[in-house]
Amino acid sequence: MKNHLLYSSFLIITLLFAHVVGTTVIAHNFSTDDNSTFLTLINMILIENRLINNSLMDSSANTSLHSNYVKNINEIIDDILVSEDSLLIDSDQFYNNTIIATMMANLGDEVLRKYGYAFGVPSNIMLYMNFSAVYNSEKNISKEWNPNNHSSHDTLDVGNVSNYSANLEDKSQYYDALETSKRMIEIYKNDLDSADTSMQTNSSLSLLKKSLNDLNENIHNYSNPSKIMEIVHGKVHPNLQLAFNRTLKR
Repeated sequence: MKNHLLYSSFLIITLLFAHVVGTTVIAHNFSTDDNSTFLTLINMILIENRLINNSLMDSSANTSLHSNYVKNINEIIDDILVSEDSLLIDSDQFYNNTIIATMMANLGDEVLRKYGYAFGVPSNIMLYMNFSAVYNSEKNISKEWNPNNHSSHDTLDVGNVSNYSANLEDKSQYYDALETSKRMIEIYKNDLDSADTSMQTNSSLSLLKKSLNDLNENIHNYSNPSKIMEIVHGKVHPNLQLAFNRTLKR
């Protein structure tokens, strides 16, 4: 029975590849492979399941949140039915720190995408470090919520921690980004914190830990999308690259 469940889980993830790889893996600038893609998908499903469980256990939760998570599951099922491609993976590589680090970079992209959606900022702006565009987007969003305050963009304190919750458009995407950041911290503690750093001449691993905590804190505090983008692109991804010698796409 156990083997059957493991095989079924593998088959589901395998079938999901065709749909998700196009929107999840290619966004960041790290070189990736099927092993890191597989681990990314596993964690995305774990995160989604946690959100569904949380919505069921919280009697005060908005019913629309649960409906959105259920809708996500239905969309995944539809993807399974229409997908045919498969992943070529080596389970021995699941314990490889560089593979795990690449998966972490993928999850960082998921945070950017979901946090952007939560506040109406297009994912391409969040993923490709278009700071000018994200500032303009924040300015437009602020004007929509404060039409009589033409200088309201200045009060957002762009690039610093400021409560942006009034501009939240999609709570389900926000909670998804928050849960993803929590999962990234868990992965660091469970898999990367004990990595052999004897050959390192920098403090990138400890800086990575700090950046992950900063990311979670800023999401929790509803910081500007530009601040989240700054942390992922300017701290999380670079420290993953330095700590685990990840190569960039050419």
